[in-house]
Amino acid sequence: MKYFVDDDHWDVIGYVNQLKKLFPRFNKETSTFLKNYSFHDGRVVSLTVLNQENGNTKDPTTIKMIIEQYDDAGIFEIQWVNVRKFIMDFDIKRNVYSNAPNKIVFGGSKGLDDWGYDEILPLSKRKLQHEILLFSQTTILIHCSDIKIRKVKA
Repeated sequence: MKYFVDDDHWDVIGYVNQLKKLFPRFNKETSTFLKNYSFHDGRVVSLTVLNQENGNTKDPTTIKMIIEQYDDAGIFEIQWVNVRKFIMDFDIKRNVYSNAPNKIVFGGSKGLDDWGYDEILPLSKRKLQHEILLFSQTTILIHCSDIKIRKVKA
């Protein structure tokens, strides 16, 4: 993370200014979502990796995540297209209470747990980096050419 380093080092204004520069890269629905909302506290419902290899398509991997947004805002799908890098370091044993370091939060029943914080940064003129921190202490890092967000259910 560049802008959300830790609880003591947040550059929200810097990140918002950086994100605004990326809006022209996204479709209208994605830009509107990113201008007005976030997935913070959203429940991760599913994560799917699709390898649509056909022998012709460069970077045929797509990742999809379904997120149930807080306050009954709806259910959204986020898609990362033309994925070149995908790293996820899920370990349920890290999702523990600060005052009980051996007790897994909710007994592990929340799995990946909720969306914490994220940053979308440019890697180049055509590639983006999206880093996501879940409350389970899982980090997801994706390098892709496009990010698409759409509402799938109100």
